[in-house]
Amino acid sequence: MFAATNRIVRPVASRVALRAKSLITSDHHNHKQAFSAARSFSSTTILQNSNHEPSKKLIINAVGTDRLGIVHDMTKEVIYAGGNVGASQATKLGKYFSLMMLVDMPESAIEGLEENLKAMDDLSASVCVAKDDCSSTAAASTLSDKIGYKGALSLEGADHPGIVHKVTKILSSNGLNIDSLETTDELAPGGGAVLFRMIGITHAYEPLSAGFDVEKIKQELTYLGDSLNCDIELMDLDDDDMYA
Repeated sequence: MFAATNRIVRPVASRVALRAKSLITSDHHNHKQAFSAARSFSSTTILQNSNHEPSKKLIINAVGTDRLGIVHDMTKEVIYAGGNVGASQATKLGKYFSLMMLVDMPESAIEGLEENLKAMDDLSASVCVAKDDCSSTAAASTLSDKIGYKGALSLEGADHPGIVHKVTKILSSNGLNIDSLETTDELAPGGGAVLFRMIGITHAYEPLSAGFDVEKIKQELTYLGDSLNCDIELMDLDDDDMYA
């Protein structure tokens, strides 16, 4: 049992939580999920592989200085090599840019694609072949993709070393996965202290474990926020949001 607390949650955290929820609600109407600075891209280009050569699924990770046209330049290399971009996600981190893509590529073109990506200015890219097998625990985790609980996480307050680790530890130890997570920091109004913000979406698949208790998780996050002088809130998402 947790002891009662007289703590009054400052309204600013609720506004951050509502912002996180509104993002997901909006994405539901557009039949896709994007989160704050994270942007998703999809290509409908037909794979240019007229010889029916065996293809491989690749995962491309790239980080570089943000500039105009960086996504276009990377996807152009994939298309010119005869590949096709499936799912992808890009995020701006300060003056830097991070992009991850899942790509179908003819086997004979993989080496050339790697060389072309490495030759791009101000960009560090890695290419790895995705495993096709769904063995062991990975397969078991995909047997049920129905979400039993989904929530919008928000945090606002003073910055502390390890704050993200402490929050995510509570989530994972209670059976919650992280869909998306964004953190920012800035000087508080008036200067001096650093104001830290975090918003994210978390979920648990069905069947929920016997000990899964959302109210207990919310209390643990509240107590952590009290100890770190910040407001942490987990807002339940309704059924419409759960399957966005």
